[in-house]
Amino acid sequence: MDKFFSLGQVIIEKLHESGYEAYFVGGFVRDYLLNLESKDVDITTNALPEDVEKIFKNTKATGKKYGTISVFIDDLSFEVTTYRVDQKYLNHRKPESVIFSHKLREDLSRRDFTINALAMNGNLEIIDLFNGQKDLKNRVIRAIGNPNERFKEDALRILRALRFVSRLDFSIEENTLLSMKNNLHLLNELANERILQELEEIFENSYDKSAVKYMMALGFSDVLPDFSFGLETYFKSEIKLNFKQIFALSLFLQKKEISDKWRLSNKDKLLINKFVHILNTIKNTHFNPLILYKCGLEISLQTNEILRVLNEQNNQEDLIHKIYHELPIKKREELEVNGHDIKGFKEINNEEIIGKVIDEIELQVVLGRLKNEKEVLKAYAIQLLERLDG
Repeated sequence: MDKFFSLGQVIIEKLHESGYEAYFVGGFVRDYLLNLESKDVDITTNALPEDVEKIFKNTKATGKKYGTISVFIDDLSFEVTTYRVDQKYLNHRKPESVIFSHKLREDLSRRDFTINALAMNGNLEIIDLFNGQKDLKNRVIRAIGNPNERFKEDALRILRALRFVSRLDFSIEENTLLSMKNNLHLLNELANERILQELEEIFENSYDKSAVKYMMALGFSDVLPDFSFGLETYFKSEIKLNFKQIFALSLFLQKKEISDKWRLSNKDKLLINKFVHILNTIKNTHFNPLILYKCGLEISLQTNEILRVLNEQNNQEDLIHKIYHELPIKKREELEVNGHDIKGFKEINNEEIIGKVIDEIELQVVLGRLKNEKEVLKAYAIQLLERLDG
């Protein structure tokens, strides 16, 4: 953080030398006052985007329409944004356009919460126009101005409030919480990807159970029914899960598959489906060599955490490590025979039959019914080939 801060000071100083105002703003100031590490450094200024591009050599117009220019120093990125006033919001998410301003107050007043509307100059002097420092001290999340307007402008702020709860373990101010509840339905109008991103971050943080408590009080099961059972079950447990584990837990409890509305990556879908498959396979039994072989150690251990949410006494971690350590092979390439060998055993070129033989040999070795020795596997393969190929 020291490097980000010192280089941020360099940017502020250069803007001052060019005749402009400039301040650290938002999350960086909040985290600085809370003595938390932050690498998300935002600087606000009355310099126009074109001015920022002229002052600094290495820039990128990452959000020029909204006044944001990324400035790069020593391979670190700093977002420098012109004071602005947001115009009419579209789809409860982003302003249709912005008007650049010369007043810091106008820029700070458009922000979401008081704790994110703090500015700080290069000399560490705080500009606090909305009692954000008081709310930091009292560990409160409070919307700026009329909370209904803030959430109607950008409904994602509802999830952002919960993210700050999960990260900081703050409480939500009463009127802000009421407005979140009244506008919760607006989440249905947001891009699925943005909801997923916020949920991922909520469950990465240490105080996610505090956020879940608010979710249940707000009625999240009405807007995100896919997670209703999972959230309630998770809240009652002492175990920590990430978002994908909670997703799998919810699907398992509701006997559902991943809905097409969730735009997850193929990688994430595969992982969640593996969790659910293992849960369904061992719900009344224990981990076995085949699960460890097919799904791997890490996924099995993560599934064990989900199992412990369902029954904290059902901890199979030691068994999982033991089974994995004792596996005869960890992957197919470790078999002492391969498809080329199978072809030579009986001069066969039927790829489908060769595949079936390899699959069966792999299964028998993993289950410990065949030793992974070439002569043993050869004899077994020949028997199979005679059955399958005549």
